Amino acid sequence: MNLAVAIREAIDRHELIPDGANVVVGVSGGADSVALAHALHELGIRFTVAHVNHNLRGAESDADERFVRALGFPVEVKSVDVRALAQESGQSLEMAARQARHGFFAEFENAVIALAHHADDQAETFLLRLARGAGCEGLGGMAFKQEIGPIRLIRPMLEIPRETILQWLEEKELSWREDASNADETFLRNKVRHTVLPLLEKELNPGIRNTILRTMEILRAENEWMTAMQDGSESLAARRRTLRMWLFDQGAEEVSFDCIEKILSLMDAAAGTTVFELNERQRVVVEYGEPRFETGLCRPESLPCVRLTMETGTGWRKDHGKGAGVLPAEASFDAEKVGGSPIEVRGWRPGDRMEPLGMAGSRKLQDILTDQKVPREQRAGVPVVVCRNEIIWLPGYRTARGWDVRGRDGKAVHLRIEQNGTE
Repeated sequence: MNLAVAIREAIDRHELIPDGANVVVGVSGGADSVALAHALHELGIRFTVAHVNHNLRGAESDADERFVRALGFPVEVKSVDVRALAQESGQSLEMAARQARHGFFAEFENAVIALAHHADDQAETFLLRLARGAGCEGLGGMAFKQEIGPIRLIRPMLEIPRETILQWLEEKELSWREDASNADETFLRNKVRHTVLPLLEKELNPGIRNTILRTMEILRAENEWMTAMQDGSESLAARRRTLRMWLFDQGAEEVSFDCIEKILSLMDAAAGTTVFELNERQRVVVEYGEPRFETGLCRPESLPCVRLTMETGTGWRKDHGKGAGVLPAEASFDAEKVGGSPIEVRGWRPGDRMEPLGMAGSRKLQDILTDQKVPREQRAGVPVVVCRNEIIWLPGYRTARGWDVRGRDGKAVHLRIEQNGTE
């Protein structure tokens, strides 16, 4: 995974940086925040680094500050005696440090504060909140963007595993600071990170982190749904559940989360006609945003209603071009290119492509049939002619590039396709 590209996609997808907003990056000096700063710089995003010296580790805290100042980015630093703040407020050191950071962040005007929380942080947060007791909102974890009073926080690395972050830093030969307190398991988060999650991976599910992240995503969407119900808007969770129920009502044998996501994306695209195959016998056809359920063989291997005849000769018989599937139709192909390979007729398959003669590149047959205004319910009857698994002719439309006869007197294979019983 390219870290910078993944961050760019998250920023765009979740609209994390409003037009005109100043970007401030919270950088402690650790691997995650250092990677975030360098990635944003690589993306050409201008920002200011914000660093809080908590004064909790003596010389090590001062060394962190010097390291951050030396990164080469515009930087603002605030020094806070967090231990004294905790004693005065009666808070834990962790909460006092958080208060100090947020107080500093609030000093930046018209800013979004980019934090380096990542996918592993999310999994740890889930287990901590589960152990303490939480509902959908709490178990949904941290959000990509969050407002706390005047502070606007963004977290563009929430879906990125820490292993990916470390690999990216090593590939770029970038250095960072290690905080020895991160190994101290008297802190619950560290115990979850170093003991609980590895134990779950070993004894319960090697993919437990991804499973937790998927669960959290679903819970966040469910919470958004319940919130949206208050103002009458339609949420992602509601759309997922509605589509899932519709599919089962139609007789779908199995419906996965990924299946729901793909169909919803096709519906949102609302572009022409697309097909999503549930299995060998069931599929969802999405026409301009509207889904339709179909059953039957998704890949017809033959068309018994048509007949293909061929003869060898010379010259070129041109397809009439009256429309894909309009029969009878004739066309000629380079005999040398065909060689002794069989030529067959089959039905159209989702995903089919051809390289039309006279055009650059390849095109999806689905797009060609849409352009040719062939109704979806009639496409299964449109013949496709193939040789060596390559589509060489869509009768009524045109032949494929590279199969045309060489000159007026070139050796040719002449094909004619017609409905059975047609003279």
